[in-house]
Amino acid sequence: MNKPNYTQLYLCGFLIAVLSLFVNLEQYTDYFLVLLALVVIALGLPHGALDFGVAKSLKLVDSFTSAIGFLSIYLAITALAIGFWIWQPNIALVIFFAISILHFSADWRDALPRIMRISLASVIICGPSLINASAVTEIFTDLFLSFDETTLVIFSMRVIFVFSILLILGFTVYSILQKRYYSAWQLAEWLMLIISSVVLTPLLHFGLYFCLLHSPKHLHDVSGLLNTSVTKAILLSLPFVLLTLIMGVGLYVWLGSGVLSVDLLRWIFIGLFGLTTSHMMLISIWHRSTRRLSSK
Repeated sequence: MNKPNYTQLYLCGFLIAVLSLFVNLEQYTDYFLVLLALVVIALGLPHGALDFGVAKSLKLVDSFTSAIGFLSIYLAITALAIGFWIWQPNIALVIFFAISILHFSADWRDALPRIMRISLASVIICGPSLINASAVTEIFTDLFLSFDETTLVIFSMRVIFVFSILLILGFTVYSILQKRYYSAWQLAEWLMLIISSVVLTPLLHFGLYFCLLHSPKHLHDVSGLLNTSVTKAILLSLPFVLLTLIMGVGLYVWLGSGVLSVDLLRWIFIGLFGLTTSHMMLISIWHRSTRRLSSK
């Protein structure tokens, strides 16, 4: 499957999500969050579970000893990140947004200049703060932030969103004047991401982007790096997905509050923060290595 097909898949998911608003899907909070957790596990986790294969391609793993060392460091960084969130949730949230914007911007590294990639990723992260501020507030307070901290973060998100939109509009005008055109599918993808960030509820918006666009694109890139099919790449990721599930269940048993909706939301995000920290550090090394090879 090529990347334009992923765009089509995302657009179909977006249209279904818009229709779901008319039946108020998220009012069934527990069921929705269980479904979101299952979808993230099935479609989202495999894209990070291939990190071991990426490490091998970078020669970071070339023996049993180095494999144990890599996994130990990877899991230690994940555990430290989760612990840091529990200790300083407000700072951790800001860090999570920053690394997510940098990481997600790589989805368009071959299509857009860096400033525009970061602007689009910033819109994806910050858009929900506009008309869904109450839902964002509920999420952030569930993630251990105080109301005052949440208010400040939401205000900052709105400022970043407006600034990013202005940059995107300016780039659009500049591209037209320079007669630099993009495909209809690319334009549709970027426009729907902007609309989704504002119109859809935060969890629907994030789930659609993460599971139907970001993860498939990354799987496509990594399967090419590993000289294998996307299907085989997913199968290779299953042991690491299982390990992640065991860690998630352990966190729930150890730190769960007893309220299913709160626990699922809390540990999906905090768990993703931990995994994203390790994942992004490795992928950044990979992208730098790729750039060095392509410049030779």
